[in-house]
Amino acid sequence: MTIPLPDGAGQFLRRLSTALPALFLILSCPQAGAREITDMAGRGVTLPEHIGHIYASQPYTHVLAYMVAPDLLVGHLSIIDPRYLRPEAANLPMLGGNPGQRSPVNMETVMAAKPDFVLVKGNAQSDMTRTTEQYSKLNLPVVFVDLDKIDDYAAGIEFLGKLVGREERAEKMAAYARKALAEVDAAVATIPEEKRLRIYYVEAADGLATECDQSFHVDAIKRAGGKIVHECLLKTHMGMEKVSLEQIINYNPDVIVSQNPQFEEMALADPRWQGIKAVADHKILSIPRTPFNWIDRPPSVMRIIGIQWLAHHLYPQAYGADLRQNLRDFHQLFMGFDPSAEDLDKWAN
Repeated sequence: MTIPLPDGAGQFLRRLSTALPALFLILSCPQAGAREITDMAGRGVTLPEHIGHIYASQPYTHVLAYMVAPDLLVGHLSIIDPRYLRPEAANLPMLGGNPGQRSPVNMETVMAAKPDFVLVKGNAQSDMTRTTEQYSKLNLPVVFVDLDKIDDYAAGIEFLGKLVGREERAEKMAAYARKALAEVDAAVATIPEEKRLRIYYVEAADGLATECDQSFHVDAIKRAGGKIVHECLLKTHMGMEKVSLEQIINYNPDVIVSQNPQFEEMALADPRWQGIKAVADHKILSIPRTPFNWIDRPPSVMRIIGIQWLAHHLYPQAYGADLRQNLRDFHQLFMGFDPSAEDLDKWAN
């Protein structure tokens, strides 16, 4: 049985059949202005051609994005010393999520800024499911950048720079990182194992929280040639191992590296600490924080300068680099400001 077509229907069908291949192509391709990238976990991710805003969801990635493209951040997670903030990021909102404060990130503020993607630390060995599912509910693509080890930092910088169109700046940063780490490695290699300084790492004002020697939290200290005295297996990802003053007295470290700015004053005033070699010799190094911690919490790309600073103070004869010049170069390139003479004196002497 043949059903007659309405007037003009045949012409419509012929036009439709001609248009179908183009229609199929449009539906099967990414949206206009989009591009497909491969992140550092090996995943394909569809992003806008032009990146306008980044939500760096962790302190590690926040510091990286601040260095490479501060003007693209939607807000801050962890600022330790706001005096050193660069102008293009000085007025960004605090999003919450600062380590140790147990404050959740304000996702309303994040979403109001319309980020183009979420920047997360990870590589092909990471468990990505929970993170990708979390942000897929918000229709936010996730991009993983590999910052797992100190030697990954340069490649992570280059990856983000290429992703957001800051290649030239990122290449200079990556070159600085590789050169700086190579110089420290060469210096540390000249120190015999038996002559390397024994380090106690302080993470609390009372001095009674530290890290195991196998913890990633002390990787920068070890990279600078320090031997961590607290040898143990890491119990949790957070670390902060509790110890007694008796244990520290027994360790009798050569140097104390302090995360907490109040510790040094306390230790020098408390007679119970006076018998410890590092305290008696005034070998307490308080980690700088401009505007992020140079060594840990977060263990970020700031370690590039932190390792140089620490190697200089541990082995000044072996590490002959001009630290003041390196400090100036790093802060100009990575942090966007010129350190004052007072800052340079404080860090280098």
